[in-house]
Amino acid sequence: MPRRTSYQPGVPCWVDCITPDLTGAQRFYGDLFGWEFVDEGGDYRLVTLDGELIGGLGTAPTGRWGGAAWNVYLATKDADRTRADVEDGGGTVVMGPVPAGEDGRLFLAVDPQGAPVGFWEGHHAQGVVLADEVGAVCGHDLVVPRADAAERFYGGLFGFRTGRHPAGAADGGGPVTLDLHGTARAGLVEDPAARPGWIPYIGVDDLVTAEADALAAGARPMGRPTESRTVLRDPWGAVFGMTTPSSEI
Repeated sequence: MPRRTSYQPGVPCWVDCITPDLTGAQRFYGDLFGWEFVDEGGDYRLVTLDGELIGGLGTAPTGRWGGAAWNVYLATKDADRTRADVEDGGGTVVMGPVPAGEDGRLFLAVDPQGAPVGFWEGHHAQGVVLADEVGAVCGHDLVVPRADAAERFYGGLFGFRTGRHPAGAADGGGPVTLDLHGTARAGLVEDPAARPGWIPYIGVDDLVTAEADALAAGARPMGRPTESRTVLRDPWGAVFGMTTPSSEI
């Protein structure tokens, strides 16, 4: 059972889904992935699998930032400094930093290409504890119009550089990656026609069956699936992916 005990700055360390229908989303994701939900009080739930922490689920606020979305958070040791760096790099901070209970602080931003992204300054070393197995987060993609602009922004924040996954790996094409200190931390998808954003991937045993179950429960497909990955919108519009747990990104 892979467990994460620490995250270096810049590494995706937390995911949560913000939705207008908390009850319906718990049913959808609980049935699909076997998740359980711990009431944190108010309108936020911790998501667990076999008792291990894997993410969060909360009610969307009303107003401009309402609606459904999956959020990916990057680890930082200093939220105030990272906020300043985000703004210096051309990003826009839309909330925070604000306290997140007793566990740390977070803030939300939009990068210069329009991709929403969160940042998490934890009071503990770990964020997501269980990862890289069925039912847990097994990777992330950053979808942007220009890969070079993403490297410039995230490189300025944490030192990311673009790389290429080894040929013959998942999907066989050697996709471009966002690398930190030589390790791929996310896929980097250059697509000028797509809406910019970070996409978390959840591990499944059987991708065909899992996708069919999600569609039957009201999800919608986003493009063509591959042999190892598919991207969907949940019934409320939040974008997430599913994959077989074979990749480190």
